[in-house]
Amino acid sequence: MNKNRMNTAAIIAIVAGMGTTGLAAEDTTTALERLEAARVAFEQAKIELAAAQAAVSGEISSGVQVDAETDATRRAQPEEEAEVPADPTSWSEGWEWAASVAMTGSSGNTENFGARAAIDGERNTSDYETSLSLSYIYGTSDGTKNTSRGQLALRNDWLTEGKWRYFAEGKYEYDEFQIWEHRLSGAVGVGYELIKNDKQTLIGRVGVGGSYEMGGAAKEEFIPEGLIGLDWEYKISDNSTLTASTTYYPSFDDLGEFRWNNNAGLEVVMDAETGMTLNTGFEHRHDSDPGSGFKPNDLNYYMGLGWKF
Repeated sequence: MNKNRMNTAAIIAIVAGMGTTGLAAEDTTTALERLEAARVAFEQAKIELAAAQAAVSGEISSGVQVDAETDATRRAQPEEEAEVPADPTSWSEGWEWAASVAMTGSSGNTENFGARAAIDGERNTSDYETSLSLSYIYGTSDGTKNTSRGQLALRNDWLTEGKWRYFAEGKYEYDEFQIWEHRLSGAVGVGYELIKNDKQTLIGRVGVGGSYEMGGAAKEEFIPEGLIGLDWEYKISDNSTLTASTTYYPSFDDLGEFRWNNNAGLEVVMDAETGMTLNTGFEHRHDSDPGSGFKPNDLNYYMGLGWKF
């Protein structure tokens, strides 16, 4: 009886042990399978992470390259030029005017009085540069008039794509104290921009023309002349401009005879809002053959106020 119980217990123990061993083996196999799956998933995640990092790095590099190319393109492109205003549609439009008045005087042993009034206009377009000036000078000495001179001058420059230009000019002069009373003159020719920038302009001119004097004791005959000149403008500052010109007129009829005109002026803008300016300068005229009893040189200097409009 005891022997049978012992056999039965042994059988039960062996079966139980075999069951326990089977369960343990099954659990171990499942754990190994899960561990392998985790390892495979980890390796796959590493691969995907490396791919993502490579993609991000490529996008950044491409972005930097695009920015660099954009900057290089931006630097290579010229800056946009300031918008050029449209040309006026008629000759009467587009003018810029300036008027000035100057007076001089002295008293004592002699009494002198002088006055100068002038109006100057400029009209600049993409094809033309036009200037118009009108001036009159009056003076007395000890109450007696000794100066009465007026001038009207017009010049037009036809511009080209280069530095060359063509010009035509005409002038009327009145002088009560010359051998002539009225003089008409004109010339045509070519000009060349020796210097032209935002600060300074220097233009040389060469041409041919002539003059005709009337009134008084004038010969009243046409005198063919040449023309050699320089026009200079220098912008000292935003408010100050210095100008000067010299023009030589050699006679073709009588070699050695000539006329020579010079002038210089300084304009200072005192009030930009009202256009008020301070103007000073001089005008010089020389005639190698002024006529008997007349001086070859006339010099007038002035200082006064002006207005731009």
